[in-house]
Amino acid sequence: MSTSIYKGLFDWDTPALSNALRRTEAGADGQSYTDGSVRQVTGGRFLGTVVTATMRARHAGDDAVPVSELHRAVLAAEGPVVVVLEDLDEVPGAGAFLGEVNGTLLAALNIAGFVTNGRVRDEQDLRRLGFSVHAAGLCVARAHMRLTSVGVPVRVAGLEVAPGDLVHGDQHGVLRVPREIAGRLPGLAEEVREEEQSIVTWARSPEFTPEGLLALKRVRH
Repeated sequence: MSTSIYKGLFDWDTPALSNALRRTEAGADGQSYTDGSVRQVTGGRFLGTVVTATMRARHAGDDAVPVSELHRAVLAAEGPVVVVLEDLDEVPGAGAFLGEVNGTLLAALNIAGFVTNGRVRDEQDLRRLGFSVHAAGLCVARAHMRLTSVGVPVRVAGLEVAPGDLVHGDQHGVLRVPREIAGRLPGLAEEVREEEQSIVTWARSPEFTPEGLLALKRVRH
């Protein structure tokens, strides 16, 4: 992806890019994004190439994959990288993969973000590492945590991604950005913003009237 397109996407918040996607063939129903079951624990806006993994923690098992496989995938990906980790336990969050140690190692590899439907720990340490973290919340222990696969399609809090996908995130959540139409989104986002601002400006002006508002017959927010 060219530097100009990357910057153009990074300049917008995640809801604005979702609005832009509505004006493409993806539409409202063709979007993949996180739901309210995860939140931004630390960090800010990010954009990057997806590297995926899965994990389990609630019960012991012999299905562990070395963490070095994840590190190898991060190094092989077109940066910046966002790690998306699916917790496969029936009730996710029994144990955390991401904490001070694994977080420090991923920070050393210069990842931009980490997204999981599970939980993380060592919050204060994560805040110092320089990448964004989205998770269901915090937990105490590692429990029987182990990676079970690397480089497979995953679903995390409603977000469906595969290795190599492009994602954008901020405090609102994380959105998959189809690479084939990524270059069109900044322009479409600008169109939406201009339309929205014209309404906002009118609503704050002396020309606003309740009758005029009702006459708009708006069907979308």
